[in-house]
Amino acid sequence: RNGAPKCSPTANPAEYILDVVGSRNAAIDWPQVWRESPESGATIAEISRINQIKEAVGTDNSYESDNLVYARSHMYQIRVVTRRMFLSYWRNTNYNLARLAMQILSALIVGFTFYKLNDGTADLRNKAFVLFQSAILSTTIINQVQPEFSRQRQYYSRETSTNQYGWRAFAFAVIVTEWPFSFVANSAFFVAFYWTVGLNGISDRVGYFYVAYVVHGVFSITLGQAIGAFSPNDLIAAVINPIFTSMFIMFGGVAVPYHQIPNFWRSWMYWLSPYRYFVEGTITNELHGSQIRCRPDEFFTFAPPSNQTCVEYAGSWISRVAGYISNPESTTNCEYCEYSVGDDYYSSLGWSFGNRWRNIGILLGFIAFNVVFTALMIKIYKVNKR
Repeated sequence: RNGAPKCSPTANPAEYILDVVGSRNAAIDWPQVWRESPESGATIAEISRINQIKEAVGTDNSYESDNLVYARSHMYQIRVVTRRMFLSYWRNTNYNLARLAMQILSALIVGFTFYKLNDGTADLRNKAFVLFQSAILSTTIINQVQPEFSRQRQYYSRETSTNQYGWRAFAFAVIVTEWPFSFVANSAFFVAFYWTVGLNGISDRVGYFYVAYVVHGVFSITLGQAIGAFSPNDLIAAVINPIFTSMFIMFGGVAVPYHQIPNFWRSWMYWLSPYRYFVEGTITNELHGSQIRCRPDEFFTFAPPSNQTCVEYAGSWISRVAGYISNPESTTNCEYCEYSVGDDYYSSLGWSFGNRWRNIGILLGFIAFNVVFTALMIKIYKVNKR
């Protein structure tokens, strides 16, 4: 009709079109021919009709809460995608065994490094340090989570382009599916770590540490996913991770005590460090009410004036400070231990045993923030942009 040769029944339609619009028919302006054709007018009219219908009913494909976008409801999508995601994680034995081995090996290395701590002042500091170390180990969880999150997001980017399911289903599935596997790995850490170090054996103290460590593990997963959600790939996320973790560790109140933190950081960063709440809760849980008994080489010795006992010379002073004198009736070489109970250690940091469960609640708040932020980034950030 427009001057092109007739397509042969045996010809490849794609090759025919390329041949017609190619150099052999360069004299014909095919874009202009299309614009002036009745087919072009009919196509434009159909597009206009569809747009008018969309404006009339308020339907917009960018608004994914409209059920017309997907074949099934959001709850059905969440149920199916979560089940599929869990099965995918269950079959990923390399990932699961790696995280389990990392937790167990870390627990054994730290546990046997500080094996069966007692009640001396050095043991007290070591207990505080080992609990702080258990918080720092979460950085390995963050690094483990992000490659898998990035891989699942690539699958989502491919499948969402055909409207198979929405961002809500993927966000719920990729976040929640991690948690059961995290509980197992964190429980393995707890079993291999707690009694190896020789921490407090009172039942409610044991239970608190387990709950705190599991919650902290879930926080680490959600933090890793939150960072991964706004990073283009897991390599960039690995570069960003130290910015967050180093700030949390540095201003958590253990590496640098609260009163020694520069005022600018102390006024806000100390309170925003999730590690601070985990460490305060676990250290006060461990040390509260525990009796401290200095070893012979841990005493500070001083000589009282002649004809005075140690308690006569230093009694008024010892009543105002922490610690105790082991030989109060001696008249020579008074032996002073700087701590009498574990509370003496953490009270100087401004921490309180009464804040234990409050701190768990704050950690849950951090988890909620990470979950919401991750879901928001999944919604607005598209990996497959063109």
